[in-house]
Amino acid sequence: MLRFLQLVVDLCVVSFLGVGGQNEIHFYNIRGLRSFEKKKEIQKIVKFHRPWILCVQETKLETINDFLCALLWGNQNYGFSYRPFVGASGGILTLSDTAEVDIKITRSMPHVFIIQGKMVKNGAEFSLANDYAPCDPLRRQDVWTQLGTIIRNFRETSWCVCGDFNAIRSQPERKSRVVCTIVEYYSHFNQFIDSNILFFLSLYGKFFTWFRRGGVSMSRLDRFLLSEDWYALWPNMMQHALNRGILIIVPF
Repeated sequence: MLRFLQLVVDLCVVSFLGVGGQNEIHFYNIRGLRSFEKKKEIQKIVKFHRPWILCVQETKLETINDFLCALLWGNQNYGFSYRPFVGASGGILTLSDTAEVDIKITRSMPHVFIIQGKMVKNGAEFSLANDYAPCDPLRRQDVWTQLGTIIRNFRETSWCVCGDFNAIRSQPERKSRVVCTIVEYYSHFNQFIDSNILFFLSLYGKFFTWFRRGGVSMSRLDRFLLSEDWYALWPNMMQHALNRGILIIVPF
């Protein structure tokens, strides 16, 4: 049986597949969870994919309660934790299926929410960081410094860092009318990846994950970064982009 994890970013879905049984993790930048329409979007994802973990970004909510999470999840087997929004944007929510995932620890820091626990059926320990990086490069660097310290302190678990990093790894990952030639713009991001021994997957079928209306600008801002131990748990992965903004990981 195939095991797979999925990342949903705006209109994108990224799935990881390997051997060992079904497993899904979703990530969704909802850009506000107040409206009925946005709640329905989450409900559809949960109903169709039945994820084990659902990470929602940019909720724009100060408080989140059981009533809202029950509405989104659709049954009683859920746990949730959240980081409230600050200012005009932000807010992170993590929902999980308590029958499949045993969350032991949650950690909240600016722009990142971390869950740590184990898979119920095979006992595999993991840490997952839901990252919604700020646009300001200095604030981004502070986020990566703090997150890197946590990753190194808990190196014994398998790590997945996913989300909107608001950064590129090299100039070809951005297409725009304005060309940025400042190496420091992406060197700090690469340093974070290298110093924490994280790996990324090539993206097949589509190179960019963020598009400005009209196609004047596009970038690859969203991705999975995985530790070597995570690769061992979910081997034989590749990232593939389908039509209409859907990204999928298939075995090869």
